[in-house]
Amino acid sequence: MKKLIAISIVLIAFTQAKAQQLEQWTQFFLNEYMVNPAVSGTEDYFQANALYRDQWVGIQDAPRTYYLSVQGPIVKQTMGIGGTIFSDVVGQTRRNGFQASYAYHLKVSEDYKLSFALSTGMLQFAIDGSKIDLDQANDIALSGGLMSLWSLDFGSGVRFSAKNWHAGIYVPQIAGLKAQFFNDYSETESVLARHYYINGGYRYDFDDTWAIDANFLGKIVGSIDIYDTQVRGIYKDMVWLGSSIRYAVVSGASVQAIGFMTGYQFENNLSIGYAYDLNVGKIGAATSGSHEIVLGIRFNKPNKAPLIPAE
Repeated sequence: MKKLIAISIVLIAFTQAKAQQLEQWTQFFLNEYMVNPAVSGTEDYFQANALYRDQWVGIQDAPRTYYLSVQGPIVKQTMGIGGTIFSDVVGQTRRNGFQASYAYHLKVSEDYKLSFALSTGMLQFAIDGSKIDLDQANDIALSGGLMSLWSLDFGSGVRFSAKNWHAGIYVPQIAGLKAQFFNDYSETESVLARHYYINGGYRYDFDDTWAIDANFLGKIVGSIDIYDTQVRGIYKDMVWLGSSIRYAVVSGASVQAIGFMTGYQFENNLSIGYAYDLNVGKIGAATSGSHEIVLGIRFNKPNKAPLIPAE
């Protein structure tokens, strides 16, 4: 029964404007590229991030997400490039893919920058029918083997930023292409639904030791909306503690999860972040929560430590 519930959730997600089709994250503040490729190239270094998320622990066949991204500047930081590979596994279904992006940065003034991004990639959706117990053994809608489809994906984003704040919007699956498993059946209503990611962030430095960082992410598809609001306290740009809340406004107007996060950055090059989401509501009674780990590395970051003069 638990497997059938998990599969049903995924299949329902393919219907147009009915549910979120894309994966869920908590620590998007560690890698804004996940939610808006227009950020690529805004810093003077390349950055790689790897993510693993184990969602709804305790529920059989619950979602597991794997993510690897690399992005950075080209042409004196007037442009940026990036790429990702990812896998989102739910029960006997999985969503795999890769994406490449290009960003252009327009310096509006000395303090403000306007960035634009285009992305493209390939998505694979797969279902292993041999591991699913069907009510009708010969159901033609789901074969007894591995079924998969490949689809081209496009996205577009814009970002406006200053020294201590940013805001942007990114639209993945912008073309709304069909998700068609059978070549001899073209009347499917299942599509890659257009999503809208709206994100923003603000940082305030009290002094050289303490800072506070607030971030927001809204994900909207059709009549479904999910919002994340987060606040972190940062010590010497090295250690942070924070909390988050995930909620809906239009579709349910309820809190879905509260989260806690911590992390450490070493020598301004290596970082690790951990987040724990405590689900509330009906699903909270069936799971002990969700765990997420993000590892990051920066390349070619200038060493801010003073040079030791030669004797």
